[in-house]
Amino acid sequence: MDHTRHIGIYDARHYVITLIGTGGIGAMTALTLAKMGIGKLILYDPDLVEAINIPVQFLKISDVGKAKVIAVERAICEYADSIAIEHWFQKVVSGTQLAPSHITISAVDSIWARKEIWGSVKRQIPMWYIDARMSAEHFQMYAVDMDNSSWYETSLAAQDDRKIPDEPCTYKATIYTACTAAGHIGAAVRRIITGCQHSEILNHDIVGEHLSCLPMQTIKNNDS
Repeated sequence: MDHTRHIGIYDARHYVITLIGTGGIGAMTALTLAKMGIGKLILYDPDLVEAINIPVQFLKISDVGKAKVIAVERAICEYADSIAIEHWFQKVVSGTQLAPSHITISAVDSIWARKEIWGSVKRQIPMWYIDARMSAEHFQMYAVDMDNSSWYETSLAAQDDRKIPDEPCTYKATIYTACTAAGHIGAAVRRIITGCQHSEILNHDIVGEHLSCLPMQTIKNNDS
């Protein structure tokens, strides 16, 4: 790919990124990162594409029944031909040995899964970890500098799936929130590459048009 249009803003060619989860957030994020020109993308997901996924995820009707990691890899090869891709058709748990990468991104749908992933990420020790979360019309992103990650671990330990209201299945996801999420993650990767990303929690109410960022230092002060 010819990266002339953005190479003056960032150069991602030497970055390896691990993406855990290739569904609503993950599939669109994978394509975004590929078009940004990252050096290598490592995909993890244990799921198959279902018909219910098609309207809310960057997947094709012909992908139904295929492994999501395969479907996303093939899409990337069509839309961004120069990226190296490695895929793993498996769930990441605390005992998973993740390959080294500069940035690791989780795009999963439960606190339990995030706690399992965090156990493996702490051993992997990337430069940055991004925990991306999405409901139907809300996006939340934890950007974690791994040199100072205790605030995130404390926050995650206090979270529980049982405390999250369960929405009806017709209120689970939208494609425009997935697209917005991928944009936020891509921008965070850009800031990491250029050295201007700070640890923070970003919240974006898509329909209410409310965006807020809570810096990590504020979190530390509130916890002390």
